[in-house]
Amino acid sequence: MQQDEFSYHFEVLDAVELAVIVLEVGDDGLPRYIAMNTKSREFTKLEHKDYAGKTALELYGGATGRRALNQHLAVISSGKEATYDIVLPTQHKEKYLSTTLRPVFNADGRLVYLVGSSSDITSERERDEALELTRMALDKAEEASQAKERFLANMSHEIRTPMNGIIGMCELLQETDLDEQQRLFADTILNSATALLGVINDVLDFSKIQADKISLHDAPFSLQDLVQDVGTLLWARAAYKGIDLRTDYPADAPHEFTGDASKIRQILMNLLGNAIKFTEDGHVAVSVSYDPGAAALPLRIQVSDTGIGIEPSQLKWIFSAFEQVDRRSARVIEGTGLGLAITQALVERMGGTITASSVPGQGSVFTVALDLKQPDHHLPRPTDDAAAVFRDHRQALNLQPSQPVPELPPGALAGKRILVAEDNRTNQLLVRKMLKSTGAELRFAENGRIALEAYKSEGCNLILMDLSMPVMGGLEAARRIRAHERSAGLPECPIVALTANAQPSDVEACLAAGMNDFLSKPFRKNELQARILRQGG
Repeated sequence: MQQDEFSYHFEVLDAVELAVIVLEVGDDGLPRYIAMNTKSREFTKLEHKDYAGKTALELYGGATGRRALNQHLAVISSGKEATYDIVLPTQHKEKYLSTTLRPVFNADGRLVYLVGSSSDITSERERDEALELTRMALDKAEEASQAKERFLANMSHEIRTPMNGIIGMCELLQETDLDEQQRLFADTILNSATALLGVINDVLDFSKIQADKISLHDAPFSLQDLVQDVGTLLWARAAYKGIDLRTDYPADAPHEFTGDASKIRQILMNLLGNAIKFTEDGHVAVSVSYDPGAAALPLRIQVSDTGIGIEPSQLKWIFSAFEQVDRRSARVIEGTGLGLAITQALVERMGGTITASSVPGQGSVFTVALDLKQPDHHLPRPTDDAAAVFRDHRQALNLQPSQPVPELPPGALAGKRILVAEDNRTNQLLVRKMLKSTGAELRFAENGRIALEAYKSEGCNLILMDLSMPVMGGLEAARRIRAHERSAGLPECPIVALTANAQPSDVEACLAAGMNDFLSKPFRKNELQARILRQGG
């Protein structure tokens, strides 16, 4: 821009919507303000007498003045237009301006003026800062959530490992000749350890619900079989208290549905387990009904009992986490207070509802309403090994195998070589004792690397693989074993994960690494033998 193109009628600039400033470059090379239009004066709250003949440093002082003057000098030095942001202090709050500064030359090519135009970007800047703060808060929340998950997973592993020794050794102790008092002590230890495992499972489930980590795995299943299985599992517990456990599945109700059978099993286990816990005489019943004409949620599963009931004023608290309503004498019953909170979360995750009613002294009724689709019977039911592993995983976590597994007869595994990758000495001893009578030849490895080398040099018929071991973990060892088999043209040796890592994601990781089965600690003797049999041991 040439000087003769530059108008000295500064009042024309007042018609411009942008804030405009004009600075004259003196003989000393310093730019000084000579004009600000109306919009600029609104921003700065300055009159002509306040700014005329002053540099930015003299006018604003401090960091703002130095930054503005440096930008002015940079344009003078380069002779080129520049755009920059600057913070303008005002009476109430800082104002952010985006400024474009252009040099103006005279006919001789000497830079004589600087003309700047500025727009207010305070709202945009505040929005961006708010978004950044939100992003940082979300990142910190996610980090905290992940840290909690890692902590819970680590604690679960660290607790399950010694519990495997406690429960396993107690079970072996029960197989020895004990007098009446010794058997009572052994039974008490086992029952207490099993109760502790239930607490751990509840805390892990609740943490996943809080982190919205609950996922559904829908597949066709028989609801009638599931209800009967749960009734069979809990029959002994009810019979021990002298309670009649009833199941009612009408013949005209559909049997086949599509949904997450393991979650529905968990819901029934929680509701029936609670009903048995708080009922001293009478009966506990589970009934199913289906109304095809219902506007919504046609499937109803109802669990009722003749227990001590719940006071009306306390019904609203029963689905709250860590709450145990005052059921009079039942206050002595231990528990986390998470079971019903978990149950409600699972039901709602499936799009259903759960309600409760009760008459103190007469009993309670819990009703689950769901809308499960009925499957196309032409679709195959899932029977693959992975599905079986997931089903058994849930049962193993609750120490409730679906069917009693007979103990292997003496010498049943004679001639079989089993490689056990396990760094915990107690668990090594436990496996050795559990399989002693089978006649299997056991080879122990303290970490995955030793197990890999042992398999390469000696071979075996089956591998029991822990996941968390020093030097090399079980997942990496399994991957390397599978790679060795492929390169050597060997058939796959069955690998069963035997681990305290008990999350569903651990099951997936094991299958992805090439393992064939999964058994979480603490495990029972019959469960271990069942896994070996299933893998052709």
